[in-house]
Amino acid sequence: MNRLMIFLDAIRDHLDSHQLPPVATVDVNAWSSPIKVQLDADGLPEVSRALLVWAHTLDDVSAQLWRLRDGRWVHLSITGRTPCGIPVRVFGVVPFEPSTFPDLPAGAKQDMPVYLLRGWSSSGEVAA
Repeated sequence: MNRLMIFLDAIRDHLDSHQLPPVATVDVNAWSSPIKVQLDADGLPEVSRALLVWAHTLDDVSAQLWRLRDGRWVHLSITGRTPCGIPVRVFGVVPFEPSTFPDLPAGAKQDMPVYLLRGWSSSGEVAA
């Protein structure tokens, strides 16, 4: 079986096995990993909740912030592995708010603890 089929089967099985939040896109590429999943969620609380749901279904989870170069948007993402070992990156995009992301200059990427998503998933936002 070729690598693309393995990745397609793995993400299909993962989506079938868990009740996951809505997804906007899934990018599966045989030459580059991880599988990329873009969430269909708006706003910091919703994106954070969706990422937490995904985080509970993956192994070896880490999280990252990336403020786009234009400075208006921030990618929140988690990276982990499905139980069968296939790498997956799940992300959502939220508007940049200086009070929420005070130390994140335009174009910067930063690792972050996954627990920050819990604070952001409630209606009150907690600074990074």
